[in-house]
Formats: sequence, C-alpha cells, structure tokens
Amino acid sequence: MQFIKSSIAYSFASYSKNFINKNFSYLCIEPNKYDEKFSLQELKEIYESLTIDEKYKVETIYWELCKKQDSRIDGLFYGKNHLFENLKFTIRSLHRCNHLNDLENNNNELIKIEFTNRFKRNKTTNSTQYYSLGEKIGKDYEMGQIGYVNGMGNSIGWAGTDASKISESMVEGMNLHCVYLPSYQISPDDYSPSPNDTIGFCMDTIRHLTINGGEFSKTSILIAQLWIDYLFDNPNKSFLQICASDGGTFVTNAIKIIIKYSPNLLSRISFLYLAPGCILIPNDFNNNNNDNDNIEILKSKQVLNFIKLEDTLISKFATGANHLNNSKSMENIIIVPHINKNDHPHNFLNNDYINSVLPFIKNWKETGKLIL
Repeated sequence: MQFIKSSIAYSFASYSKNFINKNFSYLCIEPNKYDEKFSLQELKEIYESLTIDEKYKVETIYWELCKKQDSRIDGLFYGKNHLFENLKFTIRSLHRCNHLNDLENNNNELIKIEFTNRFKRNKTTNSTQYYSLGEKIGKDYEMGQIGYVNGMGNSIGWAGTDASKISESMVEGMNLHCVYLPSYQISPDDYSPSPNDTIGFCMDTIRHLTINGGEFSKTSILIAQLWIDYLFDNPNKSFLQICASDGGTFVTNAIKIIIKYSPNLLSRISFLYLAPGCILIPNDFNNNNNDNDNIEILKSKQVLNFIKLEDTLISKFATGANHLNNSKSMENIIIVPHINKNDHPHNFLNNDYINSVLPFIKNWKETGKLIL
C-alpha cells in the first residue's frame, strides 16, 4: 500500500512541479540581522521607493508577523495602516521581501522557496496564516512555546476551536501558536466542516499526495519560519509542535525545510502528532542523511505519534502506516486505546487521547523532551 501511495504522490508532485504555476516566499534563517539598524525615516524612504506590488507584499508580511504575536488583529489593510508602528516588524518585513540585502550585497540568510499557487474555490476561503488564542496571550510554559497545525477540512474558526480545546485539556490552558492549514472543502456555514463536499475532499487529498511527493507549500514555510523566529529570538527556550490529522503532513514538510536550511535549531523542537496523516519516524530522516550517516538529525526523544488502530483512515492509509508493523518504530508510536466505543476513533480530542498525551506533555514541560 505504501509503495503504491508513494508512487502516486511522486506522480502528482512531478506534475505540479512541471505544469502548475508557482509562487515563492523567502525563508529568513537570520531574522534579527537588521534589527535596530534603520531609523524610521530610512524605513519610510525604502518603502516609498517600492512598486505597488512590492509594497503589498511588505504589508502582508507585516500583517503575518503582527498576527503571529496577537491574533486579535484583523482587516485587509492592517499592514498598510500600521506598517510603522512596530519598527522591528517593519524591518523584518522589508528584509523578508529582499529590500534590505542590496545594502550589504549579502543575502545568504534569505532562502527562496517555491510553492504551488493555491486555488480558491470561493471568496470566503481563508488563506494560510498565523493565529493564536487571543484570550491566552502571554501564557506560555517556562520551557517554551507550543504550536498547533490543524487537519484537513477545517475552517479557521473550527481550527481555532480545536486549538482552544487542546489548550484546556492537554496543556493547562497555555496559549497555542498556530498555523492555519486551509481546506478546499467549503463549509456550509463558514465554520463547520462539510460532510458532503466530495470535490473539496479530493482536492485536499491531491494536495496531501503532492506534498508527500516532495513539493513545498506556503503553510509549511510559515511553520518553519515560526520555529526559526521563536528559537532565534529565545536561544534558551524550546518549542513543542502539536499537529492533528493532515497537519502532520505539513509539519513533516516543514521539518524537511529546517533540516536543509537551519538544522542547528532542530534539537530544540519536539513533535507531538495526533492521529497523523503522515507518521513521523526519526529514522526515516536519519537514514536519508547523505552527508554523514553517523549524525542523528532527529532524535527519538523528540517525536511521538498517537494513533488508534481502529482509526483505519490513519492505521491503513496514512503516510508511514507501515511503521505500525515495525517494532523498531514503536518507540515513537503510542497506540491509544479506543475505550469510548461511541466516539469516532479519529476524534483526537476525546479522553482516550487526552489521557494518553498528558504524561508526555508533563515530560516536555519539565525537561524539553517528550520521552525521558
């Protein structure tokens, strides 16, 4: 089954790479390079020298940075209207659009990554973006921040509700620093998942296969940048990344970006996958390390996948489901007992999952590692 899925994924990725329009984003692996090096007047002069399209991109990055810090901000023109209120973010926005590097003729810290343009099925479809739990701003563990990426078929409202439930049930009400994974499925009320949108489900599935086949996505770039920004600005902190269902596909994609461009940060990130569409096993990365076979890129104590065998969507069809039959992989897989028979086994928010996850969250909170 995994061989067939891998072949299909590679075919979709090859088609996407050769025939689908691409956009690009800069990944900044040295986010503070220009912090405090420009005056307000200098920044305004640089901004005014840009074209309308260039200004729009700068404003969008500024909006992303502000929304990452406080998800309560809103409005199509937030970046335009508030661009010079936070000069640190102004500098980083101009930097990430490559408008500062010519001054030193050195842009090694900016990595241009192509991704496939996302088709919008209707006007209300939200784009991938940062958000957090506004009512919990400032509530983070001493060990570091916790992130969350939602699964397939979620509106941003539904994803936020799930994030709030995870916060209350698994991490003692701490804030979650999230990246929204948009869906092609159209919600009937702009909130609830659609139970009957077959076209949208198929489009989400094709995207899943394309990412598994090797393409990158804007969501994955945002996830990687989230880790880089936090860990770079907080050198003594760690990061716990939680993801659910197909969110695991995009977190795994982001790990590939980090391994390639900022591997020194990886040891400070732990990964907790709930009913994942892509099962994360460290040896899969370590065995593919062509530079030095003796280096553990991703350590076993950093990774846990929580899966119910009764959840056949995952146990049979997830990328990496073959690991469930490999005893060497089981140190990174927790089989969750399906005690509540009246609940769907893919529901990662019920007590079966909560009770399985809590001891490992406690480990991370105290040591920075999921497995002691």
